[in-house]
Amino acid sequence: MNKSKLITVFLISVILASCGSSSKLLKSENKLLTEEIKSLENENKKLNTKITSLKNAIEELEEDAIVLDLSPNPSVVSNEKKISLNSQLTEFENYIKSDANLSSKFKSFKKGGVEQSLKVSYSDMQRVIKEAKTYKGTKHVMGGLSHSGIDCSGLLYVSFQANGITNIPRTAQDFARYGSIIINVNKIKAGDLVFFTNTYRTSKLVTHAGICIGNGEFIHTSSSKGVMISKINDPYYWRDKFLFGTRIIN
Repeated sequence: MNKSKLITVFLISVILASCGSSSKLLKSENKLLTEEIKSLENENKKLNTKITSLKNAIEELEEDAIVLDLSPNPSVVSNEKKISLNSQLTEFENYIKSDANLSSKFKSFKKGGVEQSLKVSYSDMQRVIKEAKTYKGTKHVMGGLSHSGIDCSGLLYVSFQANGITNIPRTAQDFARYGSIIINVNKIKAGDLVFFTNTYRTSKLVTHAGICIGNGEFIHTSSSKGVMISKINDPYYWRDKFLFGTRIIN
């Protein structure tokens, strides 16, 4: 083989070797990129999960209508969660003017006092709700105040009493005299009291009461099913009987 051919063969060998090395390098880089993509995808999944969790937490805070104390001094932060609400008493009175019977009952009710103050904290109400839930399934007994039998206002009464809140009335009608009046069902939050009318024949304005536990639900004592949880906006019964809610948390 002459010198020219040898040089040609040598060059071809070098080129082939170089191509082989490049191919291996490309495969190696491709593997690294694939692994990096997988790692980024996993990180993205984790971030999406965290974002979803944060969104749920924000929705939960909004649902409970919690107003945080955003003080300029980070060391000054209230330990209690605060709930604020402007009274809707005037709106309620205007709303019921079209119902002469209801309007007359409310005027009589108002003479005994409305929107009176009751010092109850957010954490107090959480404990009150927890106590009320221990009575779930208890049968209805008019005037009852125990797990053997209880009525609607009795459930409120024992739940407050069990948590050291003793300056409270015994009847549903008198419970309705405390707290800021809420007429919009969608604005009622956990810890608010809810009141109903015309659940039976009487001259009284308020005929039934319960405690909102959140998500539009309230715990109460049904005359037929005992202590249970129902929807405030239930289209089959409670929505038509709903009178107003009251926010006693301060």
